[in-house]
Amino acid sequence: MVLPKVSIIIPIYNPGEYFVKCLDSAINQTLTDIEIICIDDGSTDDSINLLEKYSKNDERFKIFHQENLGAGAARNKGIENANGEYIVFLDSDDWIEKDMCEKLYNHAKHLDVDLVLFDVIWYHKDNKKELFKYFSEDEFNQDYNSFVFDRKFIHEKVVDPSLGVIWSKFYKTSFLKDNNIKFSTYKIYNDVVFHFKTILSANKIAYYPHVFYHYIKVGQPSLQTSYRWGKYESTWFNVMMEVREFLLKNNLMDEFKMTFINYSFVSFERKLRGTDEKYKEEFFEKIKYFYESFDLSIDEFKSLIFLYQTYYVHVLCSDDYGEFNKMNIVFDGKNISI
Repeated sequence: MVLPKVSIIIPIYNPGEYFVKCLDSAINQTLTDIEIICIDDGSTDDSINLLEKYSKNDERFKIFHQENLGAGAARNKGIENANGEYIVFLDSDDWIEKDMCEKLYNHAKHLDVDLVLFDVIWYHKDNKKELFKYFSEDEFNQDYNSFVFDRKFIHEKVVDPSLGVIWSKFYKTSFLKDNNIKFSTYKIYNDVVFHFKTILSANKIAYYPHVFYHYIKVGQPSLQTSYRWGKYESTWFNVMMEVREFLLKNNLMDEFKMTFINYSFVSFERKLRGTDEKYKEEFFEKIKYFYESFDLSIDEFKSLIFLYQTYYVHVLCSDDYGEFNKMNIVFDGKNISI
């Protein structure tokens, strides 16, 4: 039996109107030695009937079913059952360029890398598009056909939210399995830790400066977006603790501590500010514990910009969210917004 070169992993939960375009973009790849692993995460619409029609005419489909456990658990099942040399993740309401697998596979094999980064287009409201490139021409003046790097080359981009996504990366399957890298199974933010673990564990990374992935930012049904700003928002605390534990366990904290702490201020402030009022207190208590247990030295504190210093002090000096909010208002007449 000849094993496929690439496994396309698609978690599926009520995907909506773009599902056909998603599947067509997978089956019409110019590289035909692929498998299309679809994990039904408890869909309640007609998507599975549509999927079965596709699979009857294409033996490359592998379909799995599970109760609604979330995209993280679905992708883990996909990794477990992947036979391809490389893996790419495709959301069921997005689509990929037809030559994606062929070009990325050849690039990855040529350079023998764990991970290939590539560019993405995000689609917003009113048909507005936004190009996300890993590097500008000034940042990346290397020959991408021969240049291989590791985390040190992209140090500042590791915590960039717009680039810290899974669908702008092409993964070597053995790299994921040998390092036992799996997705978190939270209802939301289940791909964040996966991003950190892969980008920081990969010894050989390459870049292919081309748009291969089309990401629908708004307007599509999603369990993940439905959980945002409600009782699950404080899950971000668990995500940040898991990333912190990974940095400590792998002796990376010294290298990334200040980048990570700066990232925490921006992300915690935005998510706390946006979440539902009745869940703010629970979230605030977790944020306070995060900073109380972080062991920030005086010199590290002094290196923070003034706004982050203020946020840090307000968190530690407040007994509850109400007091924290009042302290921010007294500070400058309005809530601090980082």
